[in-house]
This record gives sequence, structure tokens and C-alpha cells, in this order.
Amino acid sequence: MKKIFFSLLTLLCIATVSSCKKQDALEEKLLAGTELIEAGSKAGSYYFDVLSNVGMVVETDVDWITLDSAIYPKGKRKITFRVVDNQDDERSGVISVRVNADMVKQVLVTQESGKVPVFYVSPEGNGEGDSWNSPTDFATALDKATTGSTIYMMEGTYYPSKTIRFGEPSEESDNTFEISKNVSIIGGYSKDAMAGASPNAEMYKTILQGNMPGGKQAFHTVTVTANTEGGSKVYIEGLTITGGNATDRSTNITINGVRYSRGQGGGILIGPAQVHLKGVNVTENKATADKGTAGFGAGLYAFSNAVVVMENCKVNNNQNTSNNGGGVWINAATLTAYNSQFNGNSAKGTAGGVHGYPGATIHLYNSEVMNNSNTSYGAGLYMRENSNVILVNCLLTGNKSTSPNGGGAVMLYDNSKADIISCTITANEVAGPGAGVYRRMNVNNLTVVNSVISGNKQASTSTDIDAFTDNAAIIPVLKNSAISGSVYGDGGTVMGGLTFNPATMLSSTFTLTGANNPALSNGLNEAALAALAQSYTPALEQSFIIKDKNNASRVEAVMGALIK
Repeated sequence: MKKIFFSLLTLLCIATVSSCKKQDALEEKLLAGTELIEAGSKAGSYYFDVLSNVGMVVETDVDWITLDSAIYPKGKRKITFRVVDNQDDERSGVISVRVNADMVKQVLVTQESGKVPVFYVSPEGNGEGDSWNSPTDFATALDKATTGSTIYMMEGTYYPSKTIRFGEPSEESDNTFEISKNVSIIGGYSKDAMAGASPNAEMYKTILQGNMPGGKQAFHTVTVTANTEGGSKVYIEGLTITGGNATDRSTNITINGVRYSRGQGGGILIGPAQVHLKGVNVTENKATADKGTAGFGAGLYAFSNAVVVMENCKVNNNQNTSNNGGGVWINAATLTAYNSQFNGNSAKGTAGGVHGYPGATIHLYNSEVMNNSNTSYGAGLYMRENSNVILVNCLLTGNKSTSPNGGGAVMLYDNSKADIISCTITANEVAGPGAGVYRRMNVNNLTVVNSVISGNKQASTSTDIDAFTDNAAIIPVLKNSAISGSVYGDGGTVMGGLTFNPATMLSSTFTLTGANNPALSNGLNEAALAALAQSYTPALEQSFIIKDKNNASRVEAVMGALIK
């Protein structure tokens, strides 16, 4: 159900006080929280809030809107309704809420067209957009697109020219590429593309540039404001998203009841949508204190139950100059990434690379979290406040924090959880404890299987996996893994007579080396890993877990992200 949130003016109050004369009759009151609801073309459920001190009757003037009830008692109520699929032009209807013959509130419901146009765009396009011979501009295509539309983009650099809905037209930084509908956007077509051409994003760069010609930077180069509906999603392929500057975090723009902060997500800000990114590069965006409150999440920020899938993407070299979150920030949302990079990001605070906080779920398969830096907790990956992460075949290396707080590669804080499977975590550096994994505050659970966590640099009193005193009694599960100099077996205990030396047993390319290397024979093979995948609910993705980061089969019981 789409949640159309808003703020009612004030609670209705019918009261008497001892100094006032009691009213002879009840004064009937009615408030509605919105005058407009924008529905997608697919069948779905919606609601709006009303408030009245007497009973209400609800009706609609169109047959494609079905009310869940026609009668509501007094009080604050949600008026719920459903719309059917629209396969024709855009249409509108009215829902009327009445308390008497004279007092009625009307809410206009518009439903987008069910026709699915296709658009072709170029940086200087001014045509109809119906072919490569007559491309339109990107902003026009986004406006005219409907759920299910596909927008094909010619190579070149595109600048946002349109203000986000309900933004300030006088504030040029409110310009953004707003994706308000569940559409597909595919870049990487050449300037001389013809009908039937295939994209090549590496050769034909398609760049969404938030650093505008006038010198201003967009608060978000891209903003996804679409709602999830009928299984539809936003699909983006083959684009580079750059030049955004998330700042002025204390100011918000409300769209369909969702508050989008100007200071979150310099590259791309994602609200309550399903978004699939493929071959997308989010690079060289910023979060700063240039204007107002310092921003969060320089590269990508997803919130409000967003579901984000990344495939062969790069979130690299983004910078937060004043606050937390350099690369990616997942807030009460879900991220699943495959074969992706989160490298070279930085933050002047926590979470240089990837941040889950609060209530985040993050699954990374065959991905890298490398060479990120910060000045506090979690230079690489920081999970906080009821957040969970699963890492499979991931390489976490070169992450560095100058802070004594701890957590170089992975940080778990305040009831968070990490499962690390077939990963290599090495050469991370932190001035404090636990340059591999560090846990602090409340109960933080750690499971490490078939992994190498060794050769990290931390305070002399600490080790590669460490915990603050409040987590010291919460024993991590360590199986078939090389941890610091020890080797753990199937039973989760140290195997006697075996030692692991990262200096001689781990190459500069992070593969295992050495004839007597215990990590080459005491891990899990593909059969054991397939069984492990099925022990999770839902099951982990078997096609990934039975191979290594480079898609090599795990025939032998080799630990770590790379078997060769």
C-alpha cells in the first residue's frame, strides 16, 4: 500500500472549561490531509488521512476507484481505496468525504496513462523523442514517461535543468534528474546510433553531471521518488552519476508524504522504491557543510524501505568532507550488490565506504570494499543499530581510520550482526582496536566461515578481530577460517599444530600461496558451501557461494575470496 503521509493542522478539540458557557450544539469539523493523490498505472492500494468529530460518508465519482468502506466513525481515520490497471490515457476521479449536506472534503485522484511510450534522448535533443533521428532531452522524457517506459540515452554529458517537485525554483541546487515513475533508463548508445543499436557504456560514456555550467552543484544529481507498485521497479543501466553535493541536511522537500533531505545522497538519493542498478558508476560526488547542516552519504543514500539491487556497479571516490558516510548509506532499507565496488571513498567521521544505519540489511556478493578512509568507526563497512550484513566472496583491504575508536574493515555497533563467508580481510589499518572486525555496544553477533582475516594493523594491545569490553563475552562463531595466526576447523576451535602467516601465505594479489599453507586445505569446498547456503532463511544465492570472487569453482577446500 502506498503511504501518503502528511501533517494535519491541529487535533480537533471539543472541550469546555469551567469559565466558559457550554455550547448548545456540537460544531461539526472535518479536516483532510491532502487534496491530491497521484496513482501509478498499475492496480494498487492507497490511502489518505482525515479527521472529524462526527461520522463520515465517503463516495467516489468513478468506477475505477473502489472504496474499502463508505462509512467511517468519528476520529482520525485512514480512507483506504484501490485503483485498477489503467491501459488508456491519464485519468482522474474524485473521492468525497462528507459529514453533512454542506461540509465535504474532496481529494483528486489522478492515475497515469497505461500506455507505455519509448523515448530516445540526447544531451541537446529537442525532437519528439520517438527515434534516434529525433531525440528529445532527458528531462522531457522523464516527464512524459509512464510506468514501464524505457528511455534510451545517447552518449554525452547531461545536466539537470528541472527543479525537483515542490522544490524552490530560485534554488538552482534543487535541480535534479527526478525519477518519479517506475521506468527503465539505459545509457551507452553512440552519437550515430540507429534503430536496433546495442549499448556499450564503456565506450560511449553517458554522464549525469550534477556540477552545473553556472557553477552550482545539485543537492542530488539523481533523485528517485517513484513508489513501489504492482511489481514495477526503476531500472538504470550504463550511466555515470557524478558532481552532486549533499548539503543543508536540515532542510527537506516532501513528496507524496516522504521527506527528502537536501543533505543526503549527493550522487543519488533513493526513497521508497525498488531500484535495480546495472553497470552504474557513482563517482566523485560530495557531502559537505557548504550550506547549512553537513550532509550524509556522499555517493548513494537509500531510505524509507527502499530495495536496491546493484549489479556490476562502482561507488568509488566519493567524499564527505564534514560528516559521516562517504560511499553508500542504507537507512531502514535493503541493499543487495553483486560484483560491485565500494572503493576509495572517504568521510570526516564514521563509515568511509558502506554504512548501514539504522535497521539496514546489506548483502554483498563478489564485491570489494577497498581503500576507504575516515576519522572514526568503520572505515570500510559500518553496521549500526539493528543492522545486518552478509558478505560472500568479498575482498576488504586497504581501509584506514585515523581514529582510536576501532573498526578498520568491519564495524558492528548496537545490536548488529555480520556473517562473513569466503572473504579475505587483510591490510586494513586503524589507530585503535580491531582493524579486521570490531564490535561494540549491546549485543553484536559475528559469524566467520571459510575466510581469511589476518595481516591487519591495529593497536598493539588488539587483534584482527576484537571487541569492546561490553561485547567481550559474546563469543563469535569462527569456522574453517584463518584468523590472525590461528586456523579454526569445522568445530569452531583452533586446530593444533597449524599456523597462518599472512606475510608468507597471502600474496600481494590476495591469493593464498605456500606449500604448507593451512588455508589451502582446511576451508570448505563447493558441496559444503552449498549446504551452508541452504541453512539460511532465505537461502543464500548458491550460484555465487559455490564459486570464488572471480567465478572460479571451489572444488578444493580453500579459504578466502580468491582461490587462484
